Amino acid sequence: PPPFFLFSLSVEEEQAFLFENMMEAVRQGGEGPPPQQASAPSLAIVDLSDLVVKEKCHCLNDAPAKPFANVFVGDERLVVQSDDDEQLLLTFEFREAVRLHSINIVAPSGSSAPETVKLYVNKETIDFADCEDSPAAQTLTLQQDDLKADRVTKLKMQNFSYVMLLSVFVESNHGADETQISSIKFNGSPLASFNMKEFKKVG
Repeated sequence: PPPFFLFSLSVEEEQAFLFENMMEAVRQGGEGPPPQQASAPSLAIVDLSDLVVKEKCHCLNDAPAKPFANVFVGDERLVVQSDDDEQLLLTFEFREAVRLHSINIVAPSGSSAPETVKLYVNKETIDFADCEDSPAAQTLTLQQDDLKADRVTKLKMQNFSYVMLLSVFVESNHGADETQISSIKFNGSPLASFNMKEFKKVG
């Protein structure tokens, strides 16, 4: 499997992580994570690709000739493409709870690239009507430069502190009839303990 990569955190981001850890402990008595998963995670920001359970991920409105499975191949020439219109709804399941720091959406340049993307957390069942009616955890407005392989879009960490499922709703693109995406990757912190020797530093 590909190695994990470490990203550096700013002082403000470290403080946000520590604050969220404290708040997570306070929420243990409510609807937060189970006590065994509420211990403070490492502050390392890593590539979470190995924690995505591919066989449990799914997509609505992907074209049979260019299916959702293409986003996991790692070849930018292969894409998932929407079918009936420009909208896509892609749901990713993680093997264990994670805290998300940023998302990397890669797409071919041009009018088929996604523009307005809404993110929904821990929705076991979700369809296009739900996306229209429910508030998103975060709405992204993406330009062409945001969709390159070496770019990430930072997320509001307080809204992604305990994620088992993440649904990515592409509401609109830059004007084409269909939307195309090459890959989607997530960076963040596993809430369970990981062996830090498995992580590879960047730089």
